[in-house]
Amino acid sequence: MVSEKKTIGFFDILWQFIFVFIGMLGVRLDRGKTLFVWIPLAILSYLLSLFIYTKGWWISYVIFFWVFYYVGNALILGTPISSWMIKKFGEKMAFSIYEVILGLMFMNSAFAITQFIAFHSNTVFISPIILWVISVPIFIISFGSKFWAAWLTGLDIYYYKDLFLNKRVGKFIKAGPYKIFKNPMYGVGYLYGYLGALIFQSKEGLIFVAICHAGIYTFNYLVEQPFVKRTYLS
Repeated sequence: MVSEKKTIGFFDILWQFIFVFIGMLGVRLDRGKTLFVWIPLAILSYLLSLFIYTKGWWISYVIFFWVFYYVGNALILGTPISSWMIKKFGEKMAFSIYEVILGLMFMNSAFAITQFIAFHSNTVFISPIILWVISVPIFIISFGSKFWAAWLTGLDIYYYKDLFLNKRVGKFIKAGPYKIFKNPMYGVGYLYGYLGALIFQSKEGLIFVAICHAGIYTFNYLVEQPFVKRTYLS
């Protein structure tokens, strides 16, 4: 008995590309009913970030973001909070709630970094020619690697579904960028975050992005890697 291979058309790939790209920004378009909560919160977050920017409250905002994202996510995934949510709401609903919270973390991280850089622009001079020579290849390699990794693993893994449910979800990926880079998500995949600071000529921005980079590596070391070793590599 010969099984038919399902052909994947251009529009299927295009929609998948859009889903992954928008999902990386903080909204999962493939979540149906959850979008009625997700999209208004995304719009509200953006408007709130603009209001905070005009008021000049960026210091409080970036501190809140850093604690909300790195400390908050470590507490949800590294303590019994996720288990409590699952017992309270069930796996499906609990993960849906967490996805929205994590999406807000993704979005506000971008807003906060942008605000910090905007308030500290033109503090260092780099020749525009040198800037573009550096920025273009870094962006292509960095964002391309992160997008490729997210495409291969799927948005469920990108949103830490396995970590949240504390069990294996899918397969351990060793292909694509994972064959080239040890950590395409947090290593080379995070480098494009420095480009905004370079483009705005912000020395302080580079330092802040480095602090955020250290935050995600700390989360990876303390929470994610122990889970990966005992769940996928044991």
